[in-house]
Amino acid sequence: MTDKRRGNIKVLICGDVNGKFKTLYSRVEKVNKKSGPFDLLLCAGNFFGANTSIDEWNLYKSGKKSVPVYTNILGPTDERLTKFYPDINGCELAPNISYLGKRGVFSTSGGLKLAYVSGLEDSDSSACSFTAADVTRVRDSCIKGQPSYRGIDILLTSQWPQGVLQRDENAKVKAPKGSELLSWLAVQLKPRYHFVGLEGIFYERPPYRNLDTGSDSGAHLTRFMSLGEVGGDARWLYAASLTPVDIMSAQELRQQTTDQTELPYTGRALSATVSGASDNSAGHQYFYDMTPAKQSRDGDGPREKRAKMEFDQSSCWFCLSSPQVEKHLVISIGQEVYLALAKGSLVDGHVLILPVTHHQAAAHLPDSVTAEIQKFQDALRKCYAKDGKVPVFFERNYKTSHLQIQVIPVSKSVSPKLKMVFEDHAEAEGFSVDELPPHARLDQIVQPNTPYFYVELPSGERLYHRVRKHFPLHFGREVLASSQVLDMEERADWKNCSLSKDEEARMALKFRATFKPFDFTL
Repeated sequence: MTDKRRGNIKVLICGDVNGKFKTLYSRVEKVNKKSGPFDLLLCAGNFFGANTSIDEWNLYKSGKKSVPVYTNILGPTDERLTKFYPDINGCELAPNISYLGKRGVFSTSGGLKLAYVSGLEDSDSSACSFTAADVTRVRDSCIKGQPSYRGIDILLTSQWPQGVLQRDENAKVKAPKGSELLSWLAVQLKPRYHFVGLEGIFYERPPYRNLDTGSDSGAHLTRFMSLGEVGGDARWLYAASLTPVDIMSAQELRQQTTDQTELPYTGRALSATVSGASDNSAGHQYFYDMTPAKQSRDGDGPREKRAKMEFDQSSCWFCLSSPQVEKHLVISIGQEVYLALAKGSLVDGHVLILPVTHHQAAAHLPDSVTAEIQKFQDALRKCYAKDGKVPVFFERNYKTSHLQIQVIPVSKSVSPKLKMVFEDHAEAEGFSVDELPPHARLDQIVQPNTPYFYVELPSGERLYHRVRKHFPLHFGREVLASSQVLDMEERADWKNCSLSKDEEARMALKFRATFKPFDFTL
């Protein structure tokens, strides 16, 4: 169970299950009773095996056999096992058992960040394989739009990364054929833990130090671990209690050990990008971009533009086409923009304005998207006005990847003092907010890829802060929850306001009816 005070999340990780469900869940149930409760069970390697009993699996599918801890699994590495996966892009397989998908990123409700890649490296993507494009998309999903990226908590893969045994002088296991692409991904993502399966062996590598990219966390450590096959002699179950990387202090994250080593990965795994693949007699050869972004490959020719990375919308929580979107929260959908109820709403009527497709920040949007955002803003002003309220719009383009404009209604009577309250709270946090000139556009102020905080007040005043580091993630919400505005400081953290899915659906239905007379999309 998540420790709300410390932020610790208890996770179990197992190796290949290969259809031995009874063995797995009998052990998990005992561990959960003795040392739990645990929030999550992650399975590296193959969950199903060639000898999986269909009858036994059907008992779990039907719910006749219970699963003691919510389980997330990776995809198959063998074509014969694809029959167990009705949707290769990710789906629920049984009550409390979910298939994550081919590759992607997700965060738990407690804030733990996990990246995953199913299958084996290949030059062609299939249900059982991944390519350079797949690992690039995982990297982009984690890092794009994150100028102060600190790393992720867990990287979960079936296949080993190539070269991970290097610099471990005491390793007593034989290096399997690993994936060069996963080595590259591990360097890019800087996971605190990297779990793998497939080889049927237990191996816990000494922690290695990641490259220092200049973030506040410095060069933190990664712990790599291979887990054995469920029911085998090699250790196959591991328990961890983790504080999410985003709420750890820099000092905690930088903590070193006496047995740590330098980064084991070398050569092309250290390059900035990887793209394309070709097949030759020596196996699959991937071509890495080893050149600086503004220089040609021969060093003296015309400068080349780096190819723009495609963002993986299927892994984004807010792209409307993504399976990750919680569609029961959606209020209204326009051509370019949609309106959704905010999870953990601060007050009734707290909503989000979001672009339908992937855009990172309001400062750099197509004109058509900006125009529709303004139409939603105008409609919300009219909607709130009937109850004597006015909206505050704010955006935090920092540690986010998809534009979210928070909209929180407040009493019209507090409107005159909002600017002063924001300024005072900013000063208390050690930074300042600047008022933008009346006719200045945000894109004239903000350079591309610049993190910032921006708020539009009911008075028409607009405040802006260029984020450099250590910006409080819930600043806008905390200001409005303060005693000077809404006087509900106990609701400043959205997690304290979380509701069940049914309650959220009822709230969304209620606000949908309230907003309907002002909804220009109907």
